[in-house]
Amino acid sequence: MCHDCSLSYLQAPRISDAIVFRPLVETDLAMLVMWFSEPEVARWWHPPTDIEEVRSKYLPRIDGLDATTMWIVEIETQPAGLLQTYRHADYPTHDQAVGIENAAGIDYLLAGSHRGRGYGGPVLQKFAVFVLDHYRDLVCCVATPAQTNTPSLRALERAGFSRVHDCQPPGEPRAYAYAYPRNEEN
Repeated sequence: MCHDCSLSYLQAPRISDAIVFRPLVETDLAMLVMWFSEPEVARWWHPPTDIEEVRSKYLPRIDGLDATTMWIVEIETQPAGLLQTYRHADYPTHDQAVGIENAAGIDYLLAGSHRGRGYGGPVLQKFAVFVLDHYRDLVCCVATPAQTNTPSLRALERAGFSRVHDCQPPGEPRAYAYAYPRNEEN
């Protein structure tokens, strides 16, 4: 192997170095409409489908009038997906159905060009650490993917989440509760 080739390999950035989270802003809403129209997203999210519905749902979150905070994940400076987080305690019915105390919940999607490329695990691991840094009083980060959403289950496991139990979040399909615990590093 050539010396120059091995050097460039050793200096290559890790995937997680190319992942950045930024707040969702109003100019992102048209992009959300496009992402929400993708069949793989619509299958799991059941999102609003036109710009006015998206504005109605997400502007209060952008403006800080809702307990859920919204983030765009960028990979290599390109918008790649949507993430949201919230304190389970702010949604008591959901909190009770999931059954994990002192938790922050997350929901996520990767847009089509970023799905199936190995980004899910690194994005979710980095976001879990980010969320636990934001909610210093909570003990874990929880996701509740549908039991039939195999790509999401695998991404959570690659990210270091552990399956805790089955649950039935309100208005959603039967799910597994996955937790990412706080540790000394986060």
